[in-house]
Amino acid sequence: MLAVIALPALAAGDRRRIDRLRRRFDPRHAAVPAHVTLAFPKAAVDRAAARQRVARAAAATPGIVRGRLGRAETIRTPGPRGWFVVLPVTAGAPALARLHHRLSRPPLDGNRRGAGPYRPHLTVAARLDRAAAGRVRRMAQGWPAIPLSVGAIRLAAWDGRTLETVDGRRLG
Repeated sequence: MLAVIALPALAAGDRRRIDRLRRRFDPRHAAVPAHVTLAFPKAAVDRAAARQRVARAAAATPGIVRGRLGRAETIRTPGPRGWFVVLPVTAGAPALARLHHRLSRPPLDGNRRGAGPYRPHLTVAARLDRAAAGRVRRMAQGWPAIPLSVGAIRLAAWDGRTLETVDGRRLG
């Protein structure tokens, strides 16, 4: 499966704090770095066509996207995947949403989870029961807004265990 992600630049202290939670509560922590998903994983995608889509979307985005991660929220995903704790992108979210919409066209369209609008976020905990998700959210609730910047995107192959970068592009 192919997806497009951004690995946001974060201050060292913020990254350590996020990684401490992810190590404890995100089963994919070791395989997948802290990221914002811009185009959700899709199977049977032609890599050359996906590279072209990523190149066009990155070129159409006017440079580095600066923003902030807001207060932790819990979300329930459809199906058996359970509860997640996310840090939503607040400032900078409209620019990332525009980039998501540029990317979410053939061949990278489809496989969006849920019916709501796209909300860029960074996941800090995954596949929890409701009570555990609430505890993790409270752990992160006192954090101040976390500045971030996104200057590049990655086309990544995900097989359910490992993440491989297929292509990377700078924005702008």
